[in-house]
Amino acid sequence: MNKKQALGLLLLSFVLFCHCDASVNRSIRLRDGEHSGGQTSVNGSIYVGARCRVDGDCRTVNGSIQVGDDSQVGGLDTVNGRITLAARVEVDGSANTVNGSIHSGSGSKIHGRLTTVNGRIELKQSEVDEDLNTVNGDILLLDRSRVHGDIVIKGRRGHFSGHRHLEIRIENGSVVEGNIDVRDPENKVEVYISKDADVKGEIRNAKVIREKPAFVESPVAEKTPEAGR
Repeated sequence: MNKKQALGLLLLSFVLFCHCDASVNRSIRLRDGEHSGGQTSVNGSIYVGARCRVDGDCRTVNGSIQVGDDSQVGGLDTVNGRITLAARVEVDGSANTVNGSIHSGSGSKIHGRLTTVNGRIELKQSEVDEDLNTVNGDILLLDRSRVHGDIVIKGRRGHFSGHRHLEIRIENGSVVEGNIDVRDPENKVEVYISKDADVKGEIRNAKVIREKPAFVESPVAEKTPEAGR
């Protein structure tokens, strides 16, 4: 973790401890249909049920954040935990984690950016208004997902990542409106684009592998027997 990330962690911890509704060593659960303000924890996860409305951000340090179907929430932030959005979730802000994955289900919309350092980003029929940022995480866009900003691979990947290379897969009609930008050309990044997907901007410092349409053999016309035979 660099100095900027460490400073961000310290600031996040300070905000959590100073927040009047902060929970220190327990998880927070909102029941289905509940309406609440922002939720914060330090050593606990945050579970938002279905059809909930959270007027504010959900933040924790050591815990996951999970949001149920058809819920509306503010920004989502965790340091050591994953972020999981079910179907048709609306995030009025960004979703950020350091050591954890981000998964977004069908019909969900994020009106900000998605950021991880050591975690995978997976979108299924989801829409992101801003950028996708990562350092050591693979990215998978499925089922007509759409990113209106860029995909940015920041920093130099560490040896601890467990990958020989990083993969970005854009499949099943998904679209990236902006660029794919690998900031450090020493990073080994492969971008797989299926035949029905698209990247409208530039792809920088990455190997591009485009899936070709399947070869269809033309039918052979039957020969008409010659007259007199």
